Amino acid sequence: MTLRKRVAQTSKDASYAGIIVLGVGITGLMFFTLGKELFSSDSPNSIYTKAYKVCKKNVEIQDALGTPIKGYGEMTRRKRRRHVSHLEYSQDGVSFMRMKFYLEGPERKATVHLEMKKNESGRYEYRYLFVELDGYPKRTIVLEDNR
Repeated sequence: MTLRKRVAQTSKDASYAGIIVLGVGITGLMFFTLGKELFSSDSPNSIYTKAYKVCKKNVEIQDALGTPIKGYGEMTRRKRRRHVSHLEYSQDGVSFMRMKFYLEGPERKATVHLEMKKNESGRYEYRYLFVELDGYPKRTIVLEDNR
């Protein structure tokens, strides 16, 4: 094998190795981002799950909606459920998150509103969490109010 062929083959192998390393790096970054979103206590998904559990365990909500209680996010025109509507914002250097999702039981439906604020230790805590019952008579069940 001549020197020219060896150099060509080596550079070809190096470019393939570079592509493989880049692919492994991108895949690792995707898994890290996905894990952070699903398992972080500050992620919208985690906050929704905790708030849904709080609402589901509340006796007053169980009486109003009936059991079992389902929770879900916004619906598309085709009646498919998407992820929960949330808004993250910062005011005076403090991070906040607002969220809205829906509950449904055999008797009624309800809309849940919540806002969380990051405390000094960097963890979210409720500013408010309340449930508005749909239909007649309209009623609001306040679960947390730390405003």
